[in-house]
Amino acid sequence: MSRVTQLSDNKIRSLKPQDKEYKVPDGNGLYLHVMPTGSKVWRMRYKLDGKASQKSLGKYPDISLKDARSKRDEYKTMVQSGNKPKDTQSDTTFQILKDEYMEHRHDLSEKYKHDIDSLLERDFKSILHKNIDDITVSNLIEHFKDMEKRGIKTATKKAGSLINRIFKYAVTMQYTTNNPMGSIDLSILLKAHKPKNFKHITDKEQFKQLLKSIDNYVGDIYTKTALQLMPYVFLRPANIRGLLWSEIDFENRHIVIPKEKMKMNRDHIVPLTDSTIRILRTVDKGLSEYVFPSPQSTKRQLSDNTLNYGLKRLGFGDSMTSHGFRHTASTLMHENIHIHKVPSDVIEMQLAHVEKNSVKGVYNKALYMEERIRLMQWWSDYIDDLKTTQS
Repeated sequence: MSRVTQLSDNKIRSLKPQDKEYKVPDGNGLYLHVMPTGSKVWRMRYKLDGKASQKSLGKYPDISLKDARSKRDEYKTMVQSGNKPKDTQSDTTFQILKDEYMEHRHDLSEKYKHDIDSLLERDFKSILHKNIDDITVSNLIEHFKDMEKRGIKTATKKAGSLINRIFKYAVTMQYTTNNPMGSIDLSILLKAHKPKNFKHITDKEQFKQLLKSIDNYVGDIYTKTALQLMPYVFLRPANIRGLLWSEIDFENRHIVIPKEKMKMNRDHIVPLTDSTIRILRTVDKGLSEYVFPSPQSTKRQLSDNTLNYGLKRLGFGDSMTSHGFRHTASTLMHENIHIHKVPSDVIEMQLAHVEKNSVKGVYNKALYMEERIRLMQWWSDYIDDLKTTQS
């Protein structure tokens, strides 16, 4: 067997990323794995009870060549004594484990990885620097309950799935036998606190029938047009009923709802598409400051119950409310993330969901605007396609 040439810092710095992960040996079971992203991770191979395993030692240069060799020697002593290698002071943290898992997921975009980092930093900060063997079921349940109480159900499911995959990776790599997510049923936690729910449609075929029925609505033109616009922009009913012509910028193709009308302390931008502009153009702009004035007086906006009554007239009163368009849009857009490629955080922002964290809540109103424009165009095309397909 040929002798392994030991690594040096100069040699390590000269290693360039390739299309696939590759490893460079240093000797005595120590390897440096070079990822396609350019990251370099120390790993050690060993055998315990006749089974081959490997141990992650951390990233270079956070863990220097000298430190990696020292850790390898420490671990080999443990293995020779019949013990699984484990740091005497601190073992792999969830942060280190998550980083390594992400390095292996070559199919994930850098944007998606950034979104994952933001989600964990926001909602699971207390476990990031915990030893993975010290993270308990109770630790995770506490965080999930907090997320569910804040009404971010989709993010809760996403976080649960992600944490489960990360721990499964750790178990597969034999870094730990502990997977606290394996004992948690998120469906029970999500039902434990049931937020106010508005009737809404998520079945694609039923949603198509509703859209076509609205287009054939016979009655007040403002009610019809408001109902036509709502699926596309999924604003809260109060924002639709109180929409002013001064809030619509046709030249720049967006609606700006001032912060005084919003639940969060910032203006809210809604990008417009050809379809939404076409709907708005059907309304006579010169009759009222309101885009959708009351049939009784152009000086007043539509009443609270007008839109829901319109849905009842169409035969959808038992399955849909005006507020339900937001739930429908949220569900279908999240279900199709793999198609439109716009991450959950951007969808939540376009839904104008309130951010409870006071620091993160002060977003620039135009944050992620490029992605939001792309999202709204995809959603507009989705609705248009539904309305034009045969039943």
